[in-house]
Amino acid sequence: MDPTLLLLRWAHILAAIVAMGGLVFARFGLVPALAEIDTATRDKIHEAIRRRWLPWVIGAITVLLASGLANFLLFNGRVKAEGWSGGFWMRQTSYHALFGAKFLLAMVAFYFASALVGRGQGTQWVRNDRAKWLSVTLGLSLAVVLLSGWMRQLHTGPNQIESSGVGMPSSSRRADGELSRDGDDGVEQAQDRYRDGRAGALFREPGAGDSETVPATVPATVPAQ
Repeated sequence: MDPTLLLLRWAHILAAIVAMGGLVFARFGLVPALAEIDTATRDKIHEAIRRRWLPWVIGAITVLLASGLANFLLFNGRVKAEGWSGGFWMRQTSYHALFGAKFLLAMVAFYFASALVGRGQGTQWVRNDRAKWLSVTLGLSLAVVLLSGWMRQLHTGPNQIESSGVGMPSSSRRADGELSRDGDDGVEQAQDRYRDGRAGALFREPGAGDSETVPATVPATVPAQ
């Protein structure tokens, strides 16, 4: 794997862990716990957490956007350069549509995540009902993760066999019933299978030269194959 692609993927995954992990903790740990204390103390705790958590939220969003767009552009370039499915792979898999849906969901999630740790009057309505909008943001983030997993499964490329590609060679049945591998080496091995060595001698009649014939019976001294 390309080291650049690997670093971008690591950065994207780690940033997603930070962002989504913070949402899960805030929704199911912090907010329910703070609901049991008085309003003045709760506001002080929220403000103290906001100052410390805001840089992490901004950093995670920045890394997610940068690494996500870079990964998409590099992958799109690879698909075009390698000519997957004759250049129609993106259309066949609806990859662009999936990426567009993922990007829009992510932007909405980023907006609510920023509003939850912000302090502007324009987003105060989000902080007035933290539990509700934390749930919404968490649901949007989960949808983005599920879409990402779906898109990742498509990265294996088109379902086609390249004659020069890496993989298990295909096989075909010869006229004599034996399986031969495609390619020059496979055909040559199949042809020479019974021509050399002790086993090959059993299938050649004396004086027949290189012609191959199958005897009616196999000598008892040779174990059945």
